[in-house]
Amino acid sequence: MGGTMAVIRKHTALRTGLVAAALAAGVLAAPSAAQAAPAPAAPAPAAPKASAAQAFEPGTSRGAGEVARSKNAVLALQSDGNLVLEHVSGGVLWATGTYGNPGATVTFQQDGNLVVYSAAGKALWAAGSYGNPGARLDLQSDGNLVVYRQDGSAAWSTGTWMVDTTVNATWQIGSGNWTWSPNAILAMERTGKLSIRDRNTLGERWSTNTWGPGAYARMQSDGNFVVYKKDGGEGKGGALWATGTWNNPGARLVFRPDGNLVLVTANSDAVLWQSGTTD
Repeated sequence: MGGTMAVIRKHTALRTGLVAAALAAGVLAAPSAAQAAPAPAAPAPAAPKASAAQAFEPGTSRGAGEVARSKNAVLALQSDGNLVLEHVSGGVLWATGTYGNPGATVTFQQDGNLVVYSAAGKALWAAGSYGNPGARLDLQSDGNLVVYRQDGSAAWSTGTWMVDTTVNATWQIGSGNWTWSPNAILAMERTGKLSIRDRNTLGERWSTNTWGPGAYARMQSDGNFVVYKKDGGEGKGGALWATGTWNNPGARLVFRPDGNLVLVTANSDAVLWQSGTTD
């Protein structure tokens, strides 16, 4: 995302009315621990259309199984009804939290809304992107799932794009964001842990072992790198994990090509902390 890491960023007319009413009433908010943080109010710029693949056609539904795949992500509807977006190397980037609903289906409606329906036809979750006939649903190579209007603007996205390998002071790794090295990925998983996963074995090399849906990581100006719960932050509390490297203003975090995550000083590049995950 260039130089910035953002936090977090019908089948019938009857169904249209049901979904709209449910959204207004707030009943589509997923209650589960696997639920991702809400999509950004203004979806971040996505990768060019050339690097995206249409997930499935408007007006069609999918049952349990793989729904779409791109270079770096897989969208699947689990047998329990949860729609989950994972990195191909492992780690949940985003989910609807609609588990507990076997037989559910996911529909990309003609009006542009992405909806998970129960086996009985009840709307369990919706993207809220209705009112956009002619829209398309793209799963991009950067891992972001986006509903694009006909004019090319983004109506909704999961916010699961790839970010820079360097995290400068005051930058953040938002929930669902990730970056890579030749043999590993670093991901802020939606369940609340920051992890490094091997791209070849798909195994976990290291993690913060934290839990809290929607958690994010921040490189503070004092040199401390902190994982905060969704509603936490500097001056507000809610720290779940930290490197303990305060009193080092200007320090930055770097995910190196060898798969090692290191925190270095501003001027000398002396290592203050590291994950120890060198290839």
